[in-house]
Amino acid sequence: MNDLSKLFLNVSDGDTVTLNENGVYSISPEDSFVLENLFFSNTANQSENPNGTRFCGIYLENKNNITIDGNGAVILIHGIMTPFIFKKCRNVMLKNLTFDHYRPTMSEMTVILSQPGRAVVRINDEYIYKIKDNDLIWQSENKNNGEKYWEIKYKGPGVLTNSYNLETGIIDDMIAGKNDSWGGFPDIEKITQLQKGVLKLEFKDKDKKIPVNTVAQTRSIKRLQTGGAIDECENIVLENLRIMSMNGFGILAQNSKDLTYINLDCTPKQGRTIVSDADFFHFSGCSGTVNVIGCKAKGAHDDIINIHGTHLKIISLDSENNSVLLRYSHAESWGFNPYYPGDEIEFVSGNCLTSYHKTTVKSLKKINNTDFLVFLNSLPEKEPKDNDVIENVTRTAALNVFNNQFSCIPSRAVLCTTRKDVHIENNLFMNMGAPVLCVADDANFWFESGKSGRIYFENNIVINCSVREENSGSDVIRYEPVVMDKEFNQPVHNFLSVKNNKFYNYFSDRYTINLNYLNEAEIKNNYSNVSLVTKKGKGCVKVSV
Repeated sequence: MNDLSKLFLNVSDGDTVTLNENGVYSISPEDSFVLENLFFSNTANQSENPNGTRFCGIYLENKNNITIDGNGAVILIHGIMTPFIFKKCRNVMLKNLTFDHYRPTMSEMTVILSQPGRAVVRINDEYIYKIKDNDLIWQSENKNNGEKYWEIKYKGPGVLTNSYNLETGIIDDMIAGKNDSWGGFPDIEKITQLQKGVLKLEFKDKDKKIPVNTVAQTRSIKRLQTGGAIDECENIVLENLRIMSMNGFGILAQNSKDLTYINLDCTPKQGRTIVSDADFFHFSGCSGTVNVIGCKAKGAHDDIINIHGTHLKIISLDSENNSVLLRYSHAESWGFNPYYPGDEIEFVSGNCLTSYHKTTVKSLKKINNTDFLVFLNSLPEKEPKDNDVIENVTRTAALNVFNNQFSCIPSRAVLCTTRKDVHIENNLFMNMGAPVLCVADDANFWFESGKSGRIYFENNIVINCSVREENSGSDVIRYEPVVMDKEFNQPVHNFLSVKNNKFYNYFSDRYTINLNYLNEAEIKNNYSNVSLVTKKGKGCVKVSV
């Protein structure tokens, strides 16, 4: 076992673990904690990681009152790993530490010369590759036995190649045209290596011209590991972390209470443009209060923050036992515990997203990794419809997003579906492909619950966001619960305040605040250098502008 993991073999409650000042700790899958049956929300499906296997450098389980002081050290990750996991812990602080990959699992190449149908690209030394039969194949470093940890083609099934514009700071998977498969960079017909790290590419589309200073960012779409995991914990603090590279997913917290991320720097290392394959900070089924304060996050292929619960589909009811058989219905969420005794739950219409019965969990039995038999204090009087679901009301969190700097992603800054109070204040948002704030709720596709409560979006600065949606309205804020009943015209969500913000757009002549199925909104005292339009859509009741 590596020197880092050895430090956590015999940790006792109340301990402080201090790493060597400015030390470098190398970790790899073969000499770290190998853990099974750790199932994480929104990650690999059952065929990709059937046993919930995690390779981990720092692991704590059932520990209380622990401080891990990195003391300026660097954790250098080899292969595909989750660098830290906290399971069923209370009062843990992780601070003053840097995480990086020796060879990032995201690969990059930059266009330095361009003509129709061809381009010359430069690849930095850390991105190992080979050329075989006019295929560019990205590779990891070698294991001790000489084999590779991983190897993927530049394009193909299971691989995504997005484009990043160094001049505009925009990530876009469609820059090369909507007919190109697997992302926004064209298919290659011929490769010539001009010198090590400099390639001449000839495209199958002879008319395709890629702008100089475009960066192709290539990754596997499998979320096998995460940038860190917090599972069934309480009062966890991450402070002063420098995170340069995360594999598969960002930091995932699930079924945990009271979390604080403060002064995290998740921005690319010099010579890179990307940090995370997917969300930076993901909160699934969390409760209490979640704080994201003073953080920097730049360069990911999905949201900065996603906070939600999980709708479980109702399969059957047993009135004699007051039980209900429930199922995880999205392929990337399965195996982890959806409820605990005493949790308050609601039966929810899959078509309208409105609740029609509230009760409490008495106990539950895991049938398999997708199905759970849950015993309740009561059942609804009416028979649920085929696509009705259940939301865990207890496992919803208040969210504070204060004084952060977020930039350069193709999707949303904050995807927010939680019924507790949300404060998004004094932040800087730049170069988002989609809305800065998106409020969803879905019982048919991603199954991310649920309805929202009071959301305050105030005193923020927004620059060049929703740029990928210029043709469809440039929604800077969007409420879009997935209501399947086209006749339904009542609110799902509660309240939104948008006040004292500054909106700048240099790519479009407008921004839209697009509100659907919302009870009340106040949009006041905002500045915009372009037209700022509030659109009152379906199921929206009262809007004050």
